[in-house]
Amino acid sequence: MKYYSTIISLFILNLLSVVLLLYFANITRNFEKENFSINKNIKFLKDQININEIEYSLHNRYEYLKKMQKIYFEEVDEIYVNNRLSFYDFKNRNIKNLYNAGIK
Repeated sequence: MKYYSTIISLFILNLLSVVLLLYFANITRNFEKENFSINKNIKFLKDQININEIEYSLHNRYEYLKKMQKIYFEEVDEIYVNNRLSFYDFKNRNIKNLYNAGIK
C-alpha cells in the first residue's frame, strides 16, 4: 500500500506539473505573438524612415522643386532666384573651419 500511495502522489504531481507547464507556455506564446507583431511594425517604420530620408534628399534639390512648380502652377514666378548657398560656395571662400553634417 505504501508504494501505491507514493506512485499515485507522484503521478498527480506529474500531471499538475504538465498542466502548469501548458498554462505558462500558452501565456508566453501570447507574448511571443505580440513581440513578433511589434518587431514587424518596427521594421516597417524603419523602412518608411529610410524611404522618407531618400525622398527628402531627392526632393530637397532646387531643380526638382522648379520642375514641380512648372507642373503644378500655371504661372511660374521667376522673381525668386536661387539664393541658396552650396558647399562649393563656402569652399571657394577658403574658410578654414568648415563642418558638414550628413545622414547615415
